Parts: sequence; structure tokens; C-alpha cells
Amino acid sequence: MMKRFAHKVAYIAGGIIIGIVFSTTAGAFADQVKSLVGKKVTGEYIIIVDGKKLSDKGAVIDSKANVPARALSEALGADVSVEGKTINITSVSSTDQNVVIDTKANVNNKYIGDTKSSLEQLKASILANILNPTIEGKNKIQADIEELKTFGANDAVVAKEKQLAQYKEDIEKYEKELVLIDEALLTAK
Repeated sequence: MMKRFAHKVAYIAGGIIIGIVFSTTAGAFADQVKSLVGKKVTGEYIIIVDGKKLSDKGAVIDSKANVPARALSEALGADVSVEGKTINITSVSSTDQNVVIDTKANVNNKYIGDTKSSLEQLKASILANILNPTIEGKNKIQADIEELKTFGANDAVVAKEKQLAQYKEDIEKYEKELVLIDEALLTAK
């Protein structure tokens, strides 16, 4: 009976140790891949290059296909090097082209990788439903401020100027979003 109890204690202790090891290594790995932390893997797929199946699988994360760059490049006979946050893939072909994926430029653009049609729909929606009405609201507030100044309603002017500042902040935010969408449209398919 004591042996069984000792075995159970050993299994529990082993489980705790394994749990600690996995939780600390997972945290260290998460620090390296911050852009994927919290993202949901919704599927995986097999990658076949020139009729040969790669040992590494691709993954679908946030509706975007992700492929293992090194495995894919090596299967295509390309050289892969990493410098900082840039992955350089150099292929040797008849045209001798270099492909450079600059992750610094794309890290801050959450729209890179989205489809052209979804980006165009998003842009149209932001313009029609958010930016243009906000600009109209800003113009109305500016007109209200001028009218209130003629009446000498200084308290009301101060309140409207606070509203105007918020409208200007919102306009700037959505104009920046449109710039990111336009950048992503340049590479979208």
C-alpha cells in the first residue's frame, strides 16, 4: 500500500515538474514571437514544393497563411539569412533576383497580408461611415464655435473647443489607418 502511495506522489511530483518546465519555456518562446502571441491557429496544412512534401507544416493564424520560411526556401534551393528582424531569401535563378522580407516595415501594419478586396471594403467603410461624417461633424462644431463667439458665450465655446479637439484627434487616427491600408494595398493580391 505504501508503494502505491509513493508511486502516486512520484507521478504527481513529476507532473508538477513537467508543468513548470513547459510553462517557463512557453513564456520564453512567447517573448520571441510577440506578434503571434494571443493569435488563434485556425488550421494547418501540408506544404508541397515541386512534388515533395515538406516536413514542416504551414499554419493559418488570424485568417492568414503562415509558412516556415527556412523550410520553404531551402526546398526551393534558396539561401536564407536572418539579420536583426529581416529575413533575407536569396534565390538563384535565371534572373538572379533577391527577395527580401522586411519585417520592420510590416510589423506595425496590421493590414499586411489581408486580401485586396477586404482592404478596399474596409477603406470604403472607414471613409463613408467614420472619416467623412467625423469631418462633417468637425466642420459643424467649428461653425458653432464661431456663432457662439458672436454671442459671447465663452463657457460654451470652451466646451465646443474640447469637442473639436476630440474630433481632430479621431480624424488624425483614421487618416493614419487609411495610410496603413493604402500601404497594404500595394502588396495585396
